[in-house]
Amino acid sequence: MRLTSLQRQFPWPADVPLVELRSWIRQQLAQEGDLLRWALTAVHSSADGARTLQVEAVINA
Repeated sequence: MRLTSLQRQFPWPADVPLVELRSWIRQQLAQEGDLLRWALTAVHSSADGARTLQVEAVINA
């Protein structure tokens, strides 16, 4: 087992509502490997309304 720590930033698509955000983040992280743990550590908003998510995770790669 090789554990890897990740820090990623994802643009939060306007068509993904808050109630679906958890599953959307998990889908994005699953592309990296087997997801063990993750946390949403920040949400940044720009003046034009764009939102960026900061996520930290541990995967088994």
